[in-house]
Amino acid sequence: MNKPASDPSQPYRSLIAAYNDAIRQSDFKANIAFLFVMFMMNSVLWNYTTFPSYLPIQIVLLPFLIVYFCLFMVLLPRFPKLGAKNFLVARNLTPADFDHVAETEDTIEQLKLRCAVFSDILWWKTLFIRVGFLVSIVCVILTLLLLLYVWVT
Repeated sequence: MNKPASDPSQPYRSLIAAYNDAIRQSDFKANIAFLFVMFMMNSVLWNYTTFPSYLPIQIVLLPFLIVYFCLFMVLLPRFPKLGAKNFLVARNLTPADFDHVAETEDTIEQLKLRCAVFSDILWWKTLFIRVGFLVSIVCVILTLLLLLYVWVT
């Protein structure tokens, strides 16, 4: 038998914590992917003189640029307009600007709004990291096929 929750805001707080952890993990994945793509691109640039003449360097570097753009979009901080009055981001803030935060308790509506904002941020981060990884995987497969073609002919 399920007991009623003693604190109705607890499910939202745990969901916010889970979204926060997932956002941090996607940032970590993007940082690791940046290094991986950098090492792959360095080896390609080092050996570009040995490429076939029908494969210009601009075409070879285009997937790297797409992946870098996607990973940059994952790491780009997002400060949404939704819920902006509760999430202050400004250059010249003082401690007095945050006095009202200690006095007020989060309402269920504020927690729902925070969940919605985190969900939106996580959705965009997940989309861009998936696109970047998919482009990387497709390019590795195409490179293997090209190497196989060059080896056979």
